[in-house]
Amino acid sequence: MNSCLRILAFPLLALLCFCGAAWSASPWQATASATRQVERQQTSNTQSNSAPERYELPPRKRAEAEAYSRTQYALYFSGVALSLLIYFVLWRLKIGVVFREWARRVSRRHFLQCLVFVPLFLVCVRLLLFPFDFYSDYVVEHRFGLMTQDFASWMADWGKSLLLFIVAGVVIVWIFYVIVRRSPGRWWFYFWASTLPITLFVVFIEPFVVEPLFYKFTPLEATRPALVTQIERMLQRADLRIPPSRIFEMNASSKTNTINAYVSGLGASKRVVVWDTTLKKLSDDETLIVLGHEIGHYVLHHVIKEFVLVELVALVFIGLGFVLVRGLIRRYGNRTGLLGEGDLASLPLMLFVLTILTFLSSPVVNGISRHYEHQADQFAIEVTYGVVPHPNTAGARAFQILGEQDLADPDPSPFIVFWLYSHPPISQRIRFVLNYRPWTQGRPMKFIHAGKS
Repeated sequence: MNSCLRILAFPLLALLCFCGAAWSASPWQATASATRQVERQQTSNTQSNSAPERYELPPRKRAEAEAYSRTQYALYFSGVALSLLIYFVLWRLKIGVVFREWARRVSRRHFLQCLVFVPLFLVCVRLLLFPFDFYSDYVVEHRFGLMTQDFASWMADWGKSLLLFIVAGVVIVWIFYVIVRRSPGRWWFYFWASTLPITLFVVFIEPFVVEPLFYKFTPLEATRPALVTQIERMLQRADLRIPPSRIFEMNASSKTNTINAYVSGLGASKRVVVWDTTLKKLSDDETLIVLGHEIGHYVLHHVIKEFVLVELVALVFIGLGFVLVRGLIRRYGNRTGLLGEGDLASLPLMLFVLTILTFLSSPVVNGISRHYEHQADQFAIEVTYGVVPHPNTAGARAFQILGEQDLADPDPSPFIVFWLYSHPPISQRIRFVLNYRPWTQGRPMKFIHAGKS
């Protein structure tokens, strides 16, 4: 599923994202799945009935995958630690208090104060995190051959994202502190409830508003009409009506080697998007497996289901955050210049606590995600049955290729899977798709009704 859902699933997680807090177990990262890619040595659309029986890598590639995985794991935990350190230092050094006083000099109106305070705070945090961002997102990815974007383009995107974060951050912080001031005892619940529609709105508009700022979309039918015909057959089996004119290719290769596809939109706005990297690196059958997985997320309403479950988890953790923040302000507020929970200067402390709680909630959120990702794998095999000649072997090949080119960990520890993986490990996914053949065992398919073609 789209990583935006993972990032914005918690109402306050938007703030953590804006300020650079690490929640790195996004759906398509190397520590969690199999979609960050290096260039495939040989790209071909020829089909083969052979498939790997398990996820295996040559010795040199295995060593590279293990090194990359260890690096990603270390970056995840160090990113959380760095974010905590930054928020703690900003709180204890009263930087928030300084920004608050500057904002007060500009205006007595709360919204205008947010308009001054939030950009100052976000720019400060993002600049402090910039060396880490540059190393983790640019240097490491280039070192392992997982990124094609040059530095100028990367910096332009970094600037665009900062601008978007500032605009959204002003609104969210303003809403947050209005609620805190009007309901000091129940702000945690009211803010959680008030941000539910905002979060859903952002999740659904992201493909239409945010992605066009970074990528270009062209009709896939113009270049791959045969593949579009197969996609239409698959959509028919899934009872999903999307015309060929709404099937697009996205120029992801301008920035990354990532392989991906997705289905988004509602009603007449529904569309299918396949990244050009997917078309270059996978055969048509393998591409259909990847797309079948994404169609599964859409048809099975995983976005909404996961949203509901994760928001319930968020409610619990935000309630805990309320208790912790109130206790810390009562104990240390006078020493650090805080006037109460409704003080803008309390934002570093709020984010310090929320980063801890977000980190602790990761196993729960990722466990929910792994369940839905497994269902999407199952759906992919069922929906491609009859469209792809050998869906099981095509699925196994796709995951093997994705794992090789993603430098996916061939043997992740149970703890790492439990804490970081939003997708099942590659080895488990290959084993499942090879063995899932209900049509040969006299059993009905779980998601696709018999007779669909």
